[in-house]
Amino acid sequence: MLKNLDFNTRPSIVHAQGPHDHKPYWQPIRDHFFGSQQKKIITPANLTIITWNNGHEAMGVFEKSIAHLGLDCVILGDGIENWVNSIHKPMLTNEALQNIKTEYIMGVDSRDAILIDNPQLIIDQFLEHFDCDLVFSADLLNWPNLAEFKKFEDKCAEGKNSAYRYLNSGAFIGRTTYCRHFFGEAVKLQPVKQAERSDQGIFKQLFQTEYPKVQLDYHCVMFQNIGFVRHKSLEIY
Repeated sequence: MLKNLDFNTRPSIVHAQGPHDHKPYWQPIRDHFFGSQQKKIITPANLTIITWNNGHEAMGVFEKSIAHLGLDCVILGDGIENWVNSIHKPMLTNEALQNIKTEYIMGVDSRDAILIDNPQLIIDQFLEHFDCDLVFSADLLNWPNLAEFKKFEDKCAEGKNSAYRYLNSGAFIGRTTYCRHFFGEAVKLQPVKQAERSDQGIFKQLFQTEYPKVQLDYHCVMFQNIGFVRHKSLEIY
């Protein structure tokens, strides 16, 4: 349904990240997907899909995409008032991981992301293209915009020939055993002062100590962030 023309890849997760309006591809992709025929895909037996939703009216587009494909997902955070991403997202993920028995776990934001294809493709791409334990989506912008994050992530992206260079925590896939370690460390860290409510600063701190076990999807093989993507780089089919 979606092709990245820069890399000739077909990402299966689309994420319209950020509180801004610079997402010209979001509505066409979303409308095309939800206007397609519903499917009944079986959730891979070795994968648990999670999202985070406290019941706020702005949440739930990811779950709608899951339902459109006939899949199952685990929803974390129902009923939590005064939600803070930097507290609740790492904490609830860490707690859930203690009881997840599947080999792989995939986490995707509820408010502004959709799954548009069979998640088995994501597992297959993870195993084919990445020699690591956890992959986050890659973004055009470094946020929180700390120089130390940018310097490190630019260094990691050297030779990748991609403008998608910076960690975005809106989508990830990883090996469950390793993710228990990663999110166990995440709950020990404080968010950065420049973005105290954001979980992303926490995960970007960990990226510096956990690389190369943690890597980014530089070529949008699995995940496509569409914020600030303005040029003709995506094709909807």
